Amino acid sequence: MKFRLVATDFAIDLGTSNILVYKKNQGLIIDEPSLIVLDENNTKVQAVGNEAKAMIGKTPTNLHVVKPIVNGVITDFNLTEALLNYFFDKVNPGFSIIQPKVVICVPSGITDIATRAIEDAALHAGSREILLVDQSLAAAFGMGLSPEDPKGILLLNLGAGTSEVCVISLNGVVTSKTINKGGDYIDEQIIEFFRTKKNLDIGRNTAEEIKKNIISLRVKDGDLSMDIDGRDLLSAAPKTVQISSKDLVECVIGYADELINMIYEVLEKTPPELTADIKREGFGLTGALSQMKGIREYIESKLNLTSYISEDPATDAILGAGKILEDPDRFLKYSK
Repeated sequence: MKFRLVATDFAIDLGTSNILVYKKNQGLIIDEPSLIVLDENNTKVQAVGNEAKAMIGKTPTNLHVVKPIVNGVITDFNLTEALLNYFFDKVNPGFSIIQPKVVICVPSGITDIATRAIEDAALHAGSREILLVDQSLAAAFGMGLSPEDPKGILLLNLGAGTSEVCVISLNGVVTSKTINKGGDYIDEQIIEFFRTKKNLDIGRNTAEEIKKNIISLRVKDGDLSMDIDGRDLLSAAPKTVQISSKDLVECVIGYADELINMIYEVLEKTPPELTADIKREGFGLTGALSQMKGIREYIESKLNLTSYISEDPATDAILGAGKILEDPDRFLKYSK
């Protein structure tokens, strides 16, 4: 067993879909699905992360794929602790006398109960100090913005389990609105589309591939197409159908319009001084779902605002958490 005096501090983004880890002085070192495979009695962990995702839809009846984090909220304390133990050990394998300090990204508006659950899970997994950071605020740091300035930042954080619209200023969320819909919701809409319109049963991994490759709100992408394999609901035989992007617009347009309404609700509660900043600077997009084709342009056209996005919005929050880990005084500047 490896032995060290002091464990290396790190930051972790507990996402609904993926868990990302930033290790001090090394950068982003882990990006794996937040999944666990349990035995038939739900007592023994059989697989975690990438290995667990590869088993989705392929497990025998005595194994179960479980998501301990749903819509950004811990649903099972013990499983989340097991998940954290796995990743903590990957960051600092072996035994350490002094445990690490950990920065953890959490959703805006997280309840006190959920906050305690995350803190308890991290403490049990082996951390000496915990700093909880609002995920959207961390993303602003990760995008290279200056959320500590007295300036309004309108940010859309589109993740797997939740979507949030918020206005940030002076290292705090001035106003926000969150819905429990995101990438996973779009996957469900795609699966339901194929069941009702094509009589085809497809899995979540297939739905995710469709979302990444051909789902689009851009008219010019209407002819993008894919061959989709699944099970015929009428004959139970394997079946392949071809689908184009224009056929799938209905899977995402309702979600996009809901985002527009959320933005208007948040702007109505935003102080005029910050609204002026937003009018001048536009809005930012972060989170993995913000990479969906056409979503950025659709929102721009509805709001008549410009927008900006990083090269890899899926990693904004964890890179921002890493900056906070390296320079906590910058984040704590306006904290009480």
